[in-house]
Amino acid sequence: MRAFVAVDLGSEEVSRAIQEVQRVLERSGADLKSVEPENLHFTLQFLGEISELEADMVTEALKGLVASPFTVSFKGVGYFPSSQRISVIWVGVDEGKEEFVSLAEKVFERLRPHNFRPDKKFVPHLTICRVKTGRNKDKLLAAADKYRDTAIGTDTVSSVKLKVSQLTPRGPIYNDRSSKTLT
Repeated sequence: MRAFVAVDLGSEEVSRAIQEVQRVLERSGADLKSVEPENLHFTLQFLGEISELEADMVTEALKGLVASPFTVSFKGVGYFPSSQRISVIWVGVDEGKEEFVSLAEKVFERLRPHNFRPDKKFVPHLTICRVKTGRNKDKLLAAADKYRDTAIGTDTVSSVKLKVSQLTPRGPIYNDRSSKTLT
């Protein structure tokens, strides 16, 4: 199974604000796919293809995670890897960034004994669109830049989940395998 450890977006208000940003970006005529509202999440650690046994080990490891809930505020729209070749458009985290990084590091520490290692440094961001080609890139950049410093809302991070991803032609389908409530 294809799996990852994540934090879901829980705020309906933030989700609606993101959907409005997505509509504006889509109107640029760029070749992009917006992330469905129910799929908006922060990936703390991508695990790749894992077995049932490994999924059970990850679930057990996350049970021992010690972290408190915290508030995040969303601000700004940006893109990876660069304005020359955009592949991902994201919403950034303002307040709560340090807490998010700390949470990710705690997850890394819990999973390290099971030979899972992060492939890159964790930067808190919420992917909202995936860009397929460079079509209308300039219009897309202009649309995204309108939101560079826009406050989008707040949410509370209160759980960490082991999620399983099934890739389909219409996009990924995510299911929760397990959940750890932060207390």
